[in-house]
Amino acid sequence: MSPHSQGIDTIVLIAHYEAFKKMADKLGLTMQPMNPNHNLYTKILKEVKADTKQRRKKDNFTPNIEIVKLPKVEKGEKKGKAKALYISVVRNTPTLFNVATHNKKPKDSFCMLIFAGLHQPQRPIYSKSIKIISKFLKRKAFKLHRLDFSKDRKDPRTIDKEGLKSFIECFKPYANERNSELFKNSYYANVTNHKSITKINYYSKEIKTKEKDKKVSIKYKHWKRLEVGLTFDVTRLKSLNFVDYINSMDFLNDFSDLETMAKRAGINNYDNDYLEYQITSLLDNRFLNSSKNRKQFNLSEGVESFKESESKLKRSLLF
Repeated sequence: MSPHSQGIDTIVLIAHYEAFKKMADKLGLTMQPMNPNHNLYTKILKEVKADTKQRRKKDNFTPNIEIVKLPKVEKGEKKGKAKALYISVVRNTPTLFNVATHNKKPKDSFCMLIFAGLHQPQRPIYSKSIKIISKFLKRKAFKLHRLDFSKDRKDPRTIDKEGLKSFIECFKPYANERNSELFKNSYYANVTNHKSITKINYYSKEIKTKEKDKKVSIKYKHWKRLEVGLTFDVTRLKSLNFVDYINSMDFLNDFSDLETMAKRAGINNYDNDYLEYQITSLLDNRFLNSSKNRKQFNLSEGVESFKESESKLKRSLLF
């Protein structure tokens, strides 16, 4: 579909809240409350409602979500409409209560850091934002909790009730009639029988983008996205941060399973160039200092520059 057809869309870390605040302050970042009408609040409240554990003084801890806005490309420096990134900082959820209990800390000690919207082929991202995100990903004590990988394709079929049967058939045994549903323009499966994969989502990225931005380039007509989410238990003995995970055999094994998922969906004609470009940039910010990447990350020129660089040769050893 494009040089950006495969990438990481969301990264979620679990960190000590005070440690994150100090780091954000040092980077000159400010926090503000998230609008309570944001759909992230709906998701978090759903998680809280589904929590069946009896927790002491649980009612005293309501979900709290703040946002940290990251720098965006200034007018006159960008090509096309720029994507403004921010960090969602979530506190007081059942998952975080479990982490606090495991570490014998007060319930409100930990937070979830959500870096979303990282895979946006039609929107440039400010390289400075990627550098800031990279600093949090490299922090050893900030453990990796979730990764969402996305693969894009062109598919003229509509997302409808009839298509849900085909979705379930494609992803058996991970999807079935009990754990799969049709919601708006999306097929969704809540996976429980894989060690890392916890969700499979196939949806119309074209329609979703139109709902937010109104305009979508003609080249993104029939744009569909397969999104596979991996979740990691940060209370296990060998929990990893983002960097350690990417350099581990766990990543290679999970990536192999992701390839299998894509083939099940009939997505075969894609390469790893953008994903390698993305991971390399997050692990080694020096690549973002090149003339093609200094201002804007996510441009086709940046991907092409990466393909010709020594960084590409080093990173390709992983795939």
